Amino acid sequence: MIQQYGLIDQTTEFTLSNANKAFLPQLSVNLIGGVVDGFPSFDVPGSAEGSSSDVQLISVIQINQAIWDGGMTKASKEISKANAAVEKADVEVALYQIRERVNNLFFGVLLINEQIEQNRIYLSTLNRHLSKIEVAVENGTAYKSDTDEIRVEILNAEEGLSELTYNKNAYLKVLSAMIGEEITADDSLERPSMDWTEINGSIERPELAVFEFQKAVIEARSQWNRSSLYPKVGLLGFGTFLTPGIDFGGSEINRVLVAGLSVSWDITGLYRNGNNKKIDEIGLQRIQNQKETFLFNTHLQLDQTSMELQKYKELIEKSKQVLELKQRIKNAYDIKYENGVCTMTELLDKTNDENLAKQKLAMHEIQYLQKVYEYKFKSGN
Repeated sequence: MIQQYGLIDQTTEFTLSNANKAFLPQLSVNLIGGVVDGFPSFDVPGSAEGSSSDVQLISVIQINQAIWDGGMTKASKEISKANAAVEKADVEVALYQIRERVNNLFFGVLLINEQIEQNRIYLSTLNRHLSKIEVAVENGTAYKSDTDEIRVEILNAEEGLSELTYNKNAYLKVLSAMIGEEITADDSLERPSMDWTEINGSIERPELAVFEFQKAVIEARSQWNRSSLYPKVGLLGFGTFLTPGIDFGGSEINRVLVAGLSVSWDITGLYRNGNNKKIDEIGLQRIQNQKETFLFNTHLQLDQTSMELQKYKELIEKSKQVLELKQRIKNAYDIKYENGVCTMTELLDKTNDENLAKQKLAMHEIQYLQKVYEYKFKSGN
């Protein structure tokens, strides 16, 4: 899509060059083979009797040099420039849409990273429990089935870690392709700050430029229609050459040359002028309607995203409170198990609850940040 910029520029350059050639001299040459009959002959005293000659070849040469075309060339160039601006703006919109995909991939990787980190912490906790239980089993103060239960949880956690790692690599591969830069699993993606204040709600999307350039195309076309109503002024050179010439008594005419000022006026445009104006007015109204619809829908999306941001703020606060309670409960069960008050299954359940609470908090934080950048994307700021 970026390469299209250069192609659009080249096309515009050639189109403008063609428009500029409208003021170059226009040469027309026609050769006609035939017979001219009916020219009278003249007898000049003292000369031989005149006779009419058959003309075998007629050459017609005409040169036109435009002086003023009513502004049609200028209007044509403005149309070309406006069309090129629309095409470039369309490319800008397409490129801008890629940002949303990149944002989704980026925050998808961040979320997986948080899950991997929490999974590793959970595995570390399970391995610590396993070490303690193995010692207790050797001392006869714990059942061997307790170690089996922990090993099952460790295998489940390792299985989840493998799946998360695979998903992360898949996301990174697509993200690398999207940005044209290789990102490996060892590279660190910086997590944005949680401190963010909503902007004023102004919309600076590239689609707005498309609407303005589309209006410019209609305005340039309207100017071209107006220019077509004016007469065209130029210089004219016209020559006719006859072979053989036509005998007029003592002389022979074999060429006729004409030079002067030419004025042409095609009034066909006058018949369509009223309808053309109405068509242009309707075109401008349609573009304005599309622009207002786009702004209306975008404001609705921003309002919805703003509400979701507020929702995730509250969820983050609730998740922090839940995590704090889950940690306290899990620590209490650590003590209970050491004192033989609870089973290993109960302790593992509370450890898993704590891990899930950590993952839920991390998920809500990433979702909040993703909505922040979604708001930025939708507003264009």
